[in-house]
Amino acid sequence: MKIINCPISGSEKGVEFLNLGKIPLVNNLCDTKQDALNCEKFSLAVQFFPESKVTCLTETVDKDNLFLHYLYQSGVNKPYLDHCAEMYDYLSHIIDFKDKDVVLDIGGNDGSLLKEFRKENQNLHYINVDCSRSFIDVNRESGIEYINEYFGESISLPYKAKLITSTNVFQHTEPIRSFVKGICRNLSNEGVWCLEFPYILTTLANDNYDQVYHEHVYYFCLQNIIDITKQEGLKVINVSYHDMHAGTLRVLIVKESSRRQPDNTILSFLNLEKTLTKEYYLKWGSQTTSKIKQYQVDMKRLVMNGAKVACFGAAAKGCIFLNTCEIDNTMVQFIIDDTPFKQGKFVPGTGIEVVSRKILKDVKIDYMIILAHNFKDYIINSLKGQYNGKYILMFPDMKIL
Repeated sequence: MKIINCPISGSEKGVEFLNLGKIPLVNNLCDTKQDALNCEKFSLAVQFFPESKVTCLTETVDKDNLFLHYLYQSGVNKPYLDHCAEMYDYLSHIIDFKDKDVVLDIGGNDGSLLKEFRKENQNLHYINVDCSRSFIDVNRESGIEYINEYFGESISLPYKAKLITSTNVFQHTEPIRSFVKGICRNLSNEGVWCLEFPYILTTLANDNYDQVYHEHVYYFCLQNIIDITKQEGLKVINVSYHDMHAGTLRVLIVKESSRRQPDNTILSFLNLEKTLTKEYYLKWGSQTTSKIKQYQVDMKRLVMNGAKVACFGAAAKGCIFLNTCEIDNTMVQFIIDDTPFKQGKFVPGTGIEVVSRKILKDVKIDYMIILAHNFKDYIINSLKGQYNGKYILMFPDMKIL
C-alpha cells in the first residue's frame, strides 16, 4: 500500500530521496539456499514531508508477512539486556511504583525487557502485547502475561498501566494514530509512556542507510513525536539520547492532564532538528547511492584477490547491506549469529547460510564483516580467542580493523 499522505499534517507533498530498489523481507529467513536466492522482493524507498519533518516509506508490505513468525530474539543480545536494566533504573527514579502496578511492554518479543525489570522489582504485574506467534510459549513459561495482538486503540486492559514501554517498535507501525490512541486508552492518569526509537538525526549523520527496511515504516525525529502525541491528548515531558541501535531517543510521555510538566531536555533536540530540510535529504540520498556503488566495487575486489570473507550478525540491517551491495553466497562463506532460531537458515536474496560461531574452530576466515555494527564492540570482544582475522566495518565508511 502506497503512503501518499503525511500521518501528522495530511500533506501529499512527500519527496522521495532514496530508492533501494527491490529488496526481500529482511527478517524472513529461508529454509534453503535456493529459496533465499529466489525469494520475493518488494520496492523499498523513503520519502520526506518537509512541512512536518516526517520521514517514512513510500509504500508498505502486509504486516502479517513481516511479523507473525518473527525470528529475532531479544534475549541473545547482551547489550540490549544491559540497556533494559539501565532503563528500569532510569524510570524507577521518575515513577513511584506500588505493588501490583501494571507495566505493559508493546512488541516485547521474548519478554527480555520485562524479565530485566522483574529482576529489580518482582511485585509488579507485567504484560507483553506482541503480534508474533513465535514467543507465546517463552513468555508464558516465564510467567509474563502475553497478549498476542497488534497494539492499537482496540486493545483494552482491565487495569490502567502505570508504565507503558515500547522500544524499537513504534516506527514499525503504519497506523501510528491508532497506536497512540491505544496508549491513551490504557495509560493511567499519572502513568508514563517510555518510547524509544532510532533517531533519524544519527541515522543520517552516520550514513546508516541499512536502517531502511520494510518493517521500519517511519524514521522519527522528536518534533514528530511532540506533534502526534499533542494531537491525541498527550505531552512529551523528557528526552534523552542513548547509544542503542546506533543512536536512540528515549522520550517520556504522559497525558495532557498529568501533573508532570515538560523539562529542559526538549529544546536542544528541537534545535538540532532544524537541519532536517528537503535539500539535506536529497543530498544525503544522492551520496548514499554513490556509497553503495563504491561498496560493491570494494567488496568484489576483496573477494577477487582471494580473501575468505564471513559476516557476523544475521540482523535486518545486514540483509539490507548485503542485498544493496549485491553480496551473495559466492562472495561470503557464512554469517555467524548467536540466535538459535536463525542457525541453519539462509539470508533472503543472498543464499548465505546462518551458522553458529563454533564453525570458527574448523574454518579459517581472513575478513569478518560486522553486519550488526551497532554492537561492534561487544561482538569483537566476544570473539577474542575464537577469531584471529581482520574485521570490516562499513558504517559510516568502510574501515578494516
